[in-house]
Order: sequence, then structure tokens, then C-alpha cells
Amino acid sequence: MKPDSPILWQQYRALLELLPEQHPEYPNIINQFRRQEAGQAGEDNLAYYLDQAQVPSLTCIKRLRLEHHSAFQLDWLVLGLGFRVIFEVKSHTGEIYFDAKSHQLTRIIDGIKEGFDDPLLQVDRQYANLRAYFIAHNIDQLPTYRFAVFVNPNAILRLHDYPEYQRVLTSQRVPAILENLAEKHPPVISEEANQQIEQFLVENHRERAISILEKHAILWDDLHKGLPCPSCNKRSMRRERMRWQCPFCRTRSTDAHHKFLYQIALLSNNRVTKQLASHFLCMKSPDAARKLMVRAGFIKEGANKNAIYKHPKLIPFY
Repeated sequence: MKPDSPILWQQYRALLELLPEQHPEYPNIINQFRRQEAGQAGEDNLAYYLDQAQVPSLTCIKRLRLEHHSAFQLDWLVLGLGFRVIFEVKSHTGEIYFDAKSHQLTRIIDGIKEGFDDPLLQVDRQYANLRAYFIAHNIDQLPTYRFAVFVNPNAILRLHDYPEYQRVLTSQRVPAILENLAEKHPPVISEEANQQIEQFLVENHRERAISILEKHAILWDDLHKGLPCPSCNKRSMRRERMRWQCPFCRTRSTDAHHKFLYQIALLSNNRVTKQLASHFLCMKSPDAARKLMVRAGFIKEGANKNAIYKHPKLIPFY
């Protein structure tokens, strides 16, 4: 199952909203979040050009993460009836140089030189993993092409003397590449078979999530407490007569806690106790917090003091 947006991105966004800006780890968290966001934006950018390709019965899967011995992720997998394509998406700006001997990508921006992994080596490794995965699950092999795509229009590609320059693209070239491949490879499987392959892959997607607080050595006590007001964003709203009320702008809400509890679930690996919920909602009664979670659709696991509550949208990923 694939979520609408990456769980890892959601985790960093939730942590940013709850972590004070003075915290020593805050700059690192915001950098990680921006990296996640840039990757997402790059993948979304390519979607427009994939849609422009005049190729019938083309299926495109974004951000597919599979497991076979170990996990591997494809930015975009294109399933045609006679061919397949893997696109590794890069959002770099500046001047980009490819070194065929060292297999390294070098970027120069504002006079600063920075090295990156060769995206063609990355996409070729992804293909090797995908091929092994298809063999293990008896999925028919088709000619599979691999490209690195630079989606930022401010990237200047320097490919002089680079032997595999034809596999390094800008996003504008993608429609023509797909149309040429469709002409070269007539259909060998049916549309129904292709749809079954897509369904199988999406059902076996394995979303990446991490123990984010542990990874960054952040304590629960480091985070903001109290329910923020959805209108003025000040903390904290008070629970009065089955509703939340903001003491600052007087906004009232019956469901302001839904987003907040979802954020706590993201940061706790979807293992929320009634004590944790009541602590962050600034409620005196853990049992009252438990009732809020149950009404919000959380699913209980365990009994008595060992009970935890899981957000139903996150259960497939933890």
C-alpha cells in the first residue's frame, strides 16, 4: 500500500511543527525535511512530462519501494506493453559535470564544488534489484531502459566526452524518449497483464518509516506540549464541554485534536498510549484522552496498562 505522501516526509514535517526552533537538532531536521521535499517536488515535476508522452497503455508508478533481500526504491517505473523504463530523478541546480573514470557527479554552484554519486550507477543497481525481484515473482521480463533525469531547469549539464550521455536527460526529453521506445518495441503483453503487474507492485510497496526521535536523539520532553489553535496557532487550547476552545482568539473546535494525535502517532511509530496522549494534549485524565483516540478511530492493541493505540492510516506502515 502506498500513502498519498511519503511517511518519512510526514514524520519530518510533524517533528518540525513540534520541535522548538532553539533545539540544537532543529537545523538538521529542517535540512532533512527540505531534502525530502525537494525529492518529492522533483518526482512530481516529471509527472507532467510523463503525461505528455503519446503512448497508449502506458502505466507509470511513482516512488515505488520494494524488498528483495534488501529494500530498493525507484523514483519512477514506467510499464509499457513492450518495454519498461526506470527514471532516477535529480533536482540539482548549477553546473553538473559527469566524470566517466571516477563515476562521480560534480556540481558547481556559486563557485562551490560538491560531489555526488553517479545517478546512472544508482539506476543500474535499481534495475538489477528489480530484475531479481521480477524473476523471484515470475513476472515476464521486457527490455528495460534506465535514465537519469534532471528536472530543474536551472541545471546546466556538462556531458563532454561522457560515453553514456544519451542516458542523461532533461525532463523535456522524456516524452520523445518514451514515444521512440514505443515505436521500437511493439506490444508483447496484454493491457490486462500490465495492469495486473502494476497492481501487484503497488500492493507490495514497502513504505519507509524510521524511529525519528531515536534517530535524532530527541526526547519527548523536548517537544512542544499542548494543542495548537487551528486559527492562531497558539498553544494550548482547552477542553471545555466536549469542545476545544482557544484562550487567545476564542476559536472553538470539536476535532482540532485529530491532526495533533496523528502527528504523535507518526513520531511514536504508531504506538500511542493514553498517558502520552493526555500529556501532550495537557489533559488531566488519561482516560479522557483514551476516549478521544477511540472516537478518532484509533485501534487498540493490548490490554490494561500495556494497551497502545494505533492510527488506522498508519497501520500498514508499522
